[in-house]
This record gives sequence, C-alpha cells and structure tokens, in this order.
Amino acid sequence: MTSPQRSVQNNILRSEELPAIQIKIDPQFTYAGNTNFILYDIAHVEQHHFIVTDAQKRVQRRLWFQFEGYLEDNHRKYNYSGMELLTLNGFTFLHNSYVLNIEEAYRERPTSDSAHVVDYLKEKGSVLSGDVMSKRMVWLDAALRNELMIIYSEILDPTGYRVSDLTEGGASTAEWPALSQALHERALASFTIV
Repeated sequence: MTSPQRSVQNNILRSEELPAIQIKIDPQFTYAGNTNFILYDIAHVEQHHFIVTDAQKRVQRRLWFQFEGYLEDNHRKYNYSGMELLTLNGFTFLHNSYVLNIEEAYRERPTSDSAHVVDYLKEKGSVLSGDVMSKRMVWLDAALRNELMIIYSEILDPTGYRVSDLTEGGASTAEWPALSQALHERALASFTIV
C-alpha cells in the first residue's frame, strides 16, 4: 500500500487535499495510528484513529477519520441522501447518529471499513467491542468522488441502554433524541477544524 497522504503531530491531523484541512483533536484522545487499504476493490481508504481507553485497554471513546475516494477505474459517486447539513468552520458536512453492536456489525460485514478499524485497533492492543453510539459527519468533494468521514463513538454502557433498547421496537426509543443530541455536542467538542 502507499504511505499515508496525511500527517498527525501534537494531535493535529493535517491533510493537504481532498480536503485541505487541519483538525485539532482533544488532548484526552491518544493517537493510535493510521492505516490505508483498498476497500471492496472500488475505493482507496486512509484511516486515522484517536482513542480513549480504560485500564483494560477497552476503547471508551474514539475518533475515526477516514479519507476515501473511488478508484479511477469506476464511475461511482457517494450518496448520503436523507442526512442533515452541518457547517464547521466553512466546511459543509452531512451528519447523522446511530447505535450498533460492534461484534454484530463485524459478523455482517467482515471486510468493511469499520471491520478494518476493529482489526487495526486490536493489532495495536486495544479492544473495540460491545454496544456503541456514533456520530457520523461526511464532507464530499464537488464531484462526489472523494469524502472525509469523521466518526465519533462512545460505548453505550454508561447510559444504561443497549442497542436493542434504542432501535425500532425498543423500549427506550423515546430517549434516543436526547441521547443523540448530547452525543452530537460531545462529538463536536472532541475536535476543532482550525
């Protein structure tokens, strides 16, 4: 694989293109490194990972930055219809929030970009597992061929809820809007576009 196109120093992620951006990450997060690969034979991916872990090295919170673009041998475009707009320091993102179980998602899509995250962090000695809630923010270039995806995640344990409580048919779905809004605020507090 090619070497990463972006760099991290003093918890600042720098990208020269697609997009040209500098992102300062909250110092509570430790940089866990980067990986790059070809996803599903159609897109190149460069991931950068910042994590907060407990004493057992289980990831409590994470910031996952993914620079992705379709390969030149296809004509695909990214489509995130139905997501709301969010502007951060002049950059427009589409965003949403969701809950999922890490192991279940891994079983369903063992070669996905998120499965790569689990494998990469495991190689580095950290465990990403259990039920999580996530905030996804996506920047797209004008051609809709390249994206920067920022995913902020937290384990659900401290809330007392499980994924099954907060998804359709769950007993606590009415609680999700408030949980989601608080998650949104913590996500935006975890990094700054400078």
